[in-house]
Amino acid sequence: MEPWPLRCYYAVAWRWASDTEAMIVAHILIVDDEASDRLLLQRILERHGHEVCTAADGVEALLNLRTQASDLVITDLQLPDIHGLELISLLRDQSPRPIIVVVSGTGPDQLAIAKALGAQLTLNKPVYAEQLMAMVEQALASGARSAGSEPE
Repeated sequence: MEPWPLRCYYAVAWRWASDTEAMIVAHILIVDDEASDRLLLQRILERHGHEVCTAADGVEALLNLRTQASDLVITDLQLPDIHGLELISLLRDQSPRPIIVVVSGTGPDQLAIAKALGAQLTLNKPVYAEQLMAMVEQALASGARSAGSEPE
């Protein structure tokens, strides 16, 4: 197994959503060519106890996924090398398949295409912390339900 890329940071923590219910802590890959957007999303997610790895483009994202599977991939659509829609198609073929979330400022038509190609959730930029966390929690909860309902 290859070592983690240098851009992977860990905030391993277990946080309690309530007295009786534990939050789902996930490994999340953020793919965005804008460094400030990556850093913002990373800080929000790490503050909530998630393990976060970042990639500046689609090729780097695919390389990261070769060394470590992610529970959730948050990607922009406008990437410098592989368009985000193509990345979604490539992510669908990953095993195990990550939950795919698209965060982009490209408009509703592109987000609708992303959903049709396999993105579970989409969100327009700019992103606010509350929106992001609600979307991540929804995606992880639906992913956990899907995984729990599969036959063994």
